[in-house]
Amino acid sequence: MIKISPGFTLVEMAVVLLIIGLLIGGLLVPLSVQIDQSRLNATEQSLQDIKEALIGFAIVDGRLPCPAVSGDDGVEDSGLCGDEGFLPWATLALNIGKSDVWGAPFRYRVDTRYTTQPFPDDPPDTSSGLVVQDNTQPTPVQLVAPESNSTSRVIAIIFSYGKDGQANGQNGGTIDQVYAQDVYIENQFDDRLIWLAKSILINRLAVAGKWPPS
Repeated sequence: MIKISPGFTLVEMAVVLLIIGLLIGGLLVPLSVQIDQSRLNATEQSLQDIKEALIGFAIVDGRLPCPAVSGDDGVEDSGLCGDEGFLPWATLALNIGKSDVWGAPFRYRVDTRYTTQPFPDDPPDTSSGLVVQDNTQPTPVQLVAPESNSTSRVIAIIFSYGKDGQANGQNGGTIDQVYAQDVYIENQFDDRLIWLAKSILINRLAVAGKWPPS
């Protein structure tokens, strides 16, 4: 006599679905983490490329560009030289600088003493007082020490809002000169920031035969 299997009971089916759900969930979480890390890496590479483009612009034009008033057109605006704005990607002829991997435009701040052409014979002291620190609370640590005369060594800052699409910590203010860079902390800090130091720019200008100015 052939017996017909009654199939899964509701309890057994629920257990099977639970196991399948756990297996899928276990795969999806690492995958999402990998995707986030890949995007962070891509953004940090873009920031490095932007930094190189700024140095190249300085070598050719003898100055750094001012921020753009619009992230869409990416054209520098001399009226924004003393303020934070958008990266002038069109002025830099840098298509990758239009936006980060999340579709938000890069932000940009530059010291006003380095936006005039030509550069003075001696490396000018910075005047904008740009500060980069970590996001340690309640007492952040300054990542770039000032020079002996207390002037800043930072002449340009570029950053991405990260996955959450908004500035975190000190990066939220466009008026002050303080910016933050730190490790990625989910739901707390995901901005990616890079800065151009005065010593790096002067060295690259010298290597290119553009320093001191002729």
